[in-house]
Amino acid sequence: MAMPDLSALFHQAEEIFQKALESPEAQRAATVATLCGDNTALLREIQSLLKAHAQEESATASSKLEAGKGGIETWSGRKSIGPYEIDRLIGHGGMSAVYLAHRADGQFEQQVALKLIDMPFVTSLFQERFRQERQILATLSHPNIARMLDGGVSQDGELYLVMEYINGSSIQKYCAEHALPVRGRIELFLSVCLAVRFAHQNLVVHRDLKPDNILVQEDGTAKLLDFGTARLLTPLDSTAESELTRHGMHSFTPQYASPEQVKGAPISTASDIYSLGVLLYLLLAGAPPYELKSGTTDEMIRVICEEQPPKPSTKAAKGAVDADLDAIVLKALRKEPPQRYSSVDQLIADLQAYLDGQPVIAHQGSFRYFAVKFVRRNRRAIIAAALLGASILTGMAGILWQSRIAQRQRTIAEARAEDLRKLSNQLLSEIDEAIQKIPGSTAAQRLLVSTIAEHLDRAAKDASGDLQMKLDLANAYTRLGNIQGNPYDQNIGDTQGAVASLNKAIVHASALVSGQPDHAPSQQALAWAKQSQSEVLFGIGRTPEAVTMMRDAASIYEKLALAPGTRTEDLFKAATAYGGLGDELGQAGVASMGDPAGALAAFRKSMEMDARILQSNPTFVHALRGTAVNRMKIANIESETDPQAALKDYREALKGIEALPPDVRKTVSIVRIEASILRKAGLALKETGRYQDALSFMEKSRLLTEPYVKADPNDIRALNDFQAVMENEAECYEDRAERIFAEGNRDRNADAAEVLRVLTKVQTISEKLLQAQPDNISRKSTMGLLLIRISLQQRRLQQTDQAQHLAARGVSLLKSVGKQADAQASDLDAVATGLTIVEPGQLRDADLALECARLIVESSHHVKPGFLLTLARAYHAAGQPEMARRAAKEGLALLPGSPTYTTGSRIGRELRALIEP
Repeated sequence: MAMPDLSALFHQAEEIFQKALESPEAQRAATVATLCGDNTALLREIQSLLKAHAQEESATASSKLEAGKGGIETWSGRKSIGPYEIDRLIGHGGMSAVYLAHRADGQFEQQVALKLIDMPFVTSLFQERFRQERQILATLSHPNIARMLDGGVSQDGELYLVMEYINGSSIQKYCAEHALPVRGRIELFLSVCLAVRFAHQNLVVHRDLKPDNILVQEDGTAKLLDFGTARLLTPLDSTAESELTRHGMHSFTPQYASPEQVKGAPISTASDIYSLGVLLYLLLAGAPPYELKSGTTDEMIRVICEEQPPKPSTKAAKGAVDADLDAIVLKALRKEPPQRYSSVDQLIADLQAYLDGQPVIAHQGSFRYFAVKFVRRNRRAIIAAALLGASILTGMAGILWQSRIAQRQRTIAEARAEDLRKLSNQLLSEIDEAIQKIPGSTAAQRLLVSTIAEHLDRAAKDASGDLQMKLDLANAYTRLGNIQGNPYDQNIGDTQGAVASLNKAIVHASALVSGQPDHAPSQQALAWAKQSQSEVLFGIGRTPEAVTMMRDAASIYEKLALAPGTRTEDLFKAATAYGGLGDELGQAGVASMGDPAGALAAFRKSMEMDARILQSNPTFVHALRGTAVNRMKIANIESETDPQAALKDYREALKGIEALPPDVRKTVSIVRIEASILRKAGLALKETGRYQDALSFMEKSRLLTEPYVKADPNDIRALNDFQAVMENEAECYEDRAERIFAEGNRDRNADAAEVLRVLTKVQTISEKLLQAQPDNISRKSTMGLLLIRISLQQRRLQQTDQAQHLAARGVSLLKSVGKQADAQASDLDAVATGLTIVEPGQLRDADLALECARLIVESSHHVKPGFLLTLARAYHAAGQPEMARRAAKEGLALLPGSPTYTTGSRIGRELRALIEP
């Protein structure tokens, strides 16, 4: 016998129940009988719900009456649910009630918000609904979402949830009480968007975003509440995998509901984007976009689904809201979901662009609009680089003007195809190649990208049937994605935009290869798109996906390279792809897969292909450069076990760079490579105890990197490079001080001031990088460990108060990283290290440190002595000396057997110290 569809019955029951409540009490029975028809089971369910509702209303009224008389407010005569004791009612709705409660079992003191279905409402349908809500909340762990602390079944069988109690004001009230300016309101609103984005990433739609569901604590932290109306986008059973959005009960607040909610249409993330638009409108204008007077269904459909809201600037104080904000809000409030922002990420990007003075997507501006934005942001840069700016602006104006003429003379499809080729071949290739060579060009690239991205999307609509246009389109999207966020190229730091553009490139190129498998240009386009996507994904820590993409790209390139009539270009592309694969498999110091043997094989295969190129063309610059880079990468892996041997390969890599033509050596990419080789050679020298030589190499690296930061303080890649060399320089000073102290020659505190000076500079850079990417796990782990290192130096200089504050903040950051499921090995290494060395000792977390250390050793297959040293330290901090010695011995066995090495190198000395009593 087939089981009834519980979900469908539940939705039907909810809908009829709500309609019954909207009817006059005297007519409810007739309304329910009509709507239920012959379905007696459904009729009994609705009658049970209506009876329960009446009992609940009566109980609430009695409770309020007793409270007014000075008595203690209770819940249906009981004050305890599980281990919690109820203090008072906070609020209630049609299906549930929320109470302020506290833990009363004596284990620990904790004030909580306890949510449960009102006592009469415990039917099988509502129990199923409540279990869904509990499952949803269990998956959502975010600093801007109220946490679920507990859950279970009460003594009487009621399901309950225990939530973090948020003592704060609604976001609207908070903004008013603190008189936040427009910028402050947008920044606070962005934190709400981050919470909603996190929910969407976990396939959850909130469905009831409104000021009362967003509380702001006194410290300014916004907390998103009440996912009780949220619906999972993924199906609950495997038989409905194609159903991405489910119909649900009309459970929403009309003032903030989307048109599709009002109509009862399927709900998606676009509904939350609409509600965010209403919320932003309210925060900016001080009034909602609509006024609902009667609250009837007819009025809601007419006002919300048909009437266009006025611009928020017409309701706000004069001059407070400009045209860009009007455009952003109204785009979020479009009636049709596809016309809104496609994701919360897009809304966040537009608001951040507004705060940064960048063009916004929502404002379909003219060329003049983009030019004005550019000029306002770069007044000094334009004066210093007037010739560059004039050539770019003139070239773009000419191209756009020619496009307009062409559109009047030819059909729309022909004009767009021609524009696409011009943009792809001229703007994206020639102009971008030119500005890559000039420091401070980030702003110019952003102007270029914002115009081209819109143009490509328009051109893509007319690409059907035109194979050449599809090929041009695939290559243009790849080139655009690389400019947006490929860490291997000069980019503007927009990694999300890069992923989106490269996905489009892969879609177009895959379609071409599917239609003509032997067409080499189509295969090259697909390989290039996959290689670029792999590099971007690797840069943001999505390494397993990156490896799959890079293997595909390398396979395509190698097939092309081995075909008859192989060109130098094909061999070079294959060499580059294998070099990238080596990075992702086991490059040292990055979020790789921890497979050094696989990485070395990939790097050597890349070098073999470069060697084949140089046999026929000894002056081929790209092969010369590739050989030097592979030498450096091989040395990076060697340095983890034998830094002395790695120095030989670092020197060979530097010779390769020095052999390049002078004009090539001056390019940004080559300067970055040379700076990286110098820095890593310095680290190898540090590991062998040659501190003065190490600092000399670090200084050379810093002198190459620093000019790019000064030229463009917003160049994320330049800031990354500068941060790395400054941090490694600080490590040299720290290690030297510890070595001198260990040998009894000097008090290590004598060097604390110098270490603190360098670390403080690193902190300034790290704060800026973390602010630019607040959700970046690697940024958090770097900052957390850095703050702890600074606090240790401050303690040695008797700066106790400052040290305590920084240490606490550092521990908080590291603990948040340690609990992230997608944290990489390098991040977990920072967590384990920081939580074992932090002072005072009560801030340490030996259990979490040990958990993270075990993970990184397992993920790296026990082949990295540095990770085994971290594990040994963690065991030692956890009071397990025998396990610490065992891990240290395992790490020491990976190092060269020379006693000189193990006593003369930092890692060898520290491992041996943990073995010896």
